[in-house]
Amino acid sequence: MKHRTQILHLKNGFDLWGARFGNPDAKIKILALHGGPGDDANEFIPWADQLQEFGGLDAEIYAYEQLGSFHSESPDFSKQTEVDKYLTLDRYVQEVDEVRALFGLDNFYLIGHSWGGMLTYEYMLRPDFAKHLKAGIVFSMTDNIADYVDQINQERLDMFGEQEVAYMQGIEKSGDFADPRYHKDLVALYKAHLNRDPNYDPDQGMAMMAEPVYNHFQGNNEFVVTGAMKGWDVSQRLDEINLPVLLTSGEDDTMPIASAKKSLAHLKHGRLAVTKDGGHSHAQDHPAEFFKHLGAFIREVEVDNV
Repeated sequence: MKHRTQILHLKNGFDLWGARFGNPDAKIKILALHGGPGDDANEFIPWADQLQEFGGLDAEIYAYEQLGSFHSESPDFSKQTEVDKYLTLDRYVQEVDEVRALFGLDNFYLIGHSWGGMLTYEYMLRPDFAKHLKAGIVFSMTDNIADYVDQINQERLDMFGEQEVAYMQGIEKSGDFADPRYHKDLVALYKAHLNRDPNYDPDQGMAMMAEPVYNHFQGNNEFVVTGAMKGWDVSQRLDEINLPVLLTSGEDDTMPIASAKKSLAHLKHGRLAVTKDGGHSHAQDHPAEFFKHLGAFIREVEVDNV
């Protein structure tokens, strides 16, 4: 694996950690946005190798960790003024384009995982930004949070039944998220729907999460949405997107496939790829199928751009 790291100096004075993986001479350039929000970019480290192995494509993958994330600098989010200034969806979308320029990218592919998928939708909906794109890939994200909330509520009802869900809701109301029984339920849900690799450890997987960022936008965990992203909805604007778009979901994702199919009906140049038995992180639990789908989509776009 070839890689180069780069410190990205933002106009607001903060520095972000960035890196490039794969062949610097490859025609295909992909900028990858991590989820969380507040997660790290570790999942993207093997992507250039995996895309070549399973998708048969030579590409250079660009990744960075967003403001406040583990390897990047962070404002002091104990101060409300810093929260108000920096923890906004618009600022994170603006950050994507600033990073694009710092990496020197143009005519590239943008892929966003989960929260990164929100940023990808928002980026594609802004003409001044979308003009830089060859295509967008929304990796496990709906076009509206309400569909996501419906899905996670159904998933825990299916797993535990009404009595245990009522117990979980009581914990959520009290804020006692350290409760052992609640934590045990959450681990079971994460292993069933977040990452279905049998070696996945939810506690370890969340160890590098930037909690102030995550809690502000999401809430305490993946099965509650109480933060600032609640109410987000671009479902009525999808016809504004004139780019090729791949929607990719896992069969057992926290993001409903039915929602992706509704999105597909409104995208002018949309594709949908579903990873069998995959979870929310199906690039990790089923990489062969994920990168086969991604490679096929990129080939279609490249043919159309000849």
